[in-house]
This record gives sequence, structure tokens and C-alpha cells, in this order.
Amino acid sequence: MNLSTVYTMSTTYKTIINDMKTSLKLAWGRALSYFLANLGMLIVVAILGLLIAIPVAAVAFLAFAPFSYASMNALAEWANDNFLISGSVIVLVGIFIVSLLMVVSGSIYGMSHDLVTKGDTRAEAAFSYLRRKFLTFMSTGAMLAIIVLLAPVVAWGLASHSPTAGFNFNIITPPTAALLTVFTFVWIFFTGGLTSMVFPAVVSGKGVQAAFKESFSLATRHFDRIFGLLSAIVLLLAATFGPVVLLGFLAPQLVAPPMIPPMMMAYIPVIAAVGIWTVVSVFLWLLLFLPTVRIAWVRVYQELTGGTIAAQSVVDMPIV
Repeated sequence: MNLSTVYTMSTTYKTIINDMKTSLKLAWGRALSYFLANLGMLIVVAILGLLIAIPVAAVAFLAFAPFSYASMNALAEWANDNFLISGSVIVLVGIFIVSLLMVVSGSIYGMSHDLVTKGDTRAEAAFSYLRRKFLTFMSTGAMLAIIVLLAPVVAWGLASHSPTAGFNFNIITPPTAALLTVFTFVWIFFTGGLTSMVFPAVVSGKGVQAAFKESFSLATRHFDRIFGLLSAIVLLLAATFGPVVLLGFLAPQLVAPPMIPPMMMAYIPVIAAVGIWTVVSVFLWLLLFLPTVRIAWVRVYQELTGGTIAAQSVVDMPIV
């Protein structure tokens, strides 16, 4: 497909449902491969993180030793007086952590690329992508963190800072919190949609800059297809984790005085049901839905760019 082709809005909800159903079937057929790949690479990234954190912790220990209440209090006061510097350090550390996690995500996208384009994949494919594209995935993750997460983090951080209390989220008033929540959702939704094709482009051989450029182009020209799929993912998140979030908001009101003990007992089955549903949802996301989302993005990318899509068949779960 020529990237300069003018696109017309033609995506229907059936197209989005088909994207999700097809990807879910493929994820189900290779669930064990994805689980082993995620587990193995998380271990690798955790080891890398420790190798970096240990010398940093050693330097910090030597710099602030001996640890005491006075030294920690002085450090807290300095951080409060220089909140722009301390906040920037926290943001940089956060970007680094997100970048490491995105290495895992990028490797799973690599597995999904092999599955979509070749018809099959194995756990070792993720390790191959991890080895060959580690720095590329880290650079991509850093850029995604800056574009998608930095603005909401800065907004919440500035709103929670007080010259006397430092960083304290309790000082954010309910109206301000509501505005920040809406801003965070809208920002992450639209920037997430604009950058949704970045990892599929990277695992297809694009450089970081070219991948972002192509993702922005595809998202603007195929707005209905990409943001339709993103909306389906958001609805899936709401269906799986919405009950526990809603219960979290309602819990303070449910147990507030003058709550009658029999009434409190009546809510126990509801709380238990929500807890069981949440645990099941977590396992579903780890085993099925996360691979489904990555497979779906790769399939859509290949379709929109005229790439290869192999004939797919659902097979028994391979061992590796």
C-alpha cells in the first residue's frame, strides 16, 4: 500500500471485533510460548536492573553514610527546596525503568511479528529480538515514556507539590484531581494511539525515528481503524478491572458510619466476587490478553502497510 494514499473512513465495529478475535485465537494457540518468553525476559531485565542498581546504591551509601535521621531529614529538606531538580531525577529514573520494561514489550512484539508474518513463533524468538534490538527497544521505550507519560506525571507532580509539605498528593483537591484524571486519560489515549504502530514498525526493521514518523502517519490517516482497536482494548480493560476500581471508589462510602453490621455483612459476597474476578482478570491479561493486544497491533500494521500476513491456523500450544 502506498503511504501517500488518501484513506477514507471505512472501518466498522465488525472489523475491530475480527481483529481482536483473530488475535485472541492466535494468542491462545501460543499461550505457553508467550508465558515462557515473558517470564524469561523479565528475569533477564531484572538481572540487568540489579547490575545497574547495585553500584548506584553503593555510591549513594558512601555519599550519605552514615545514615541517620538527621541526614535523611536534611536530604528531604533539600529535595523539597529544590523540587525541580529532585523531580527531574525521579522522572529520569522513571523513564529508565519504563525503558527496561519496554525492552520486554518490544521482544514480545518481535514474537508477534514472526507469528503474523511467518505463521508460527516460539519463545526463543523473543530472546533473539532482545539480543539484536536491545538498544533500539530501550530508545523506543524512552521516547514512548517521554511522549505518552511525561506530561501527566509532570502535571500531577506540580499539582501535588507544596512549598511546606513537599510532594503530597493529599493536598490535591477533588476538583483538581478530577481535571487531572480526565487530562491523563485523554492524553494517554491519543498519544498512545498515535504511537501504537511504533513497536510493530521497529520489529519490521524501521529505525526509531522512522518508526515514530510512520506511526504518526498511519494513526492520522487510518484514525478509525487504529483508535477503534485502541478503544476495544480500553473497553476490555474496563470490563476486567472496572469492578475493582469502582469498588475502590465506593468502599469509603460503604463502610462510613453509621454503617449497620448486617449491612456490612451483605457487602462481603460482593467484595469476594470482585476480588475473584480481579485475580482471574490478572491471569487472563498475563497469559492471553497482553499477547492478543500485541498480535492485533502487528496484524493491523502489516495490513495497513501492505506487509506480509501468513495464512494462520490455530494449533496446539507448543512447549517452547
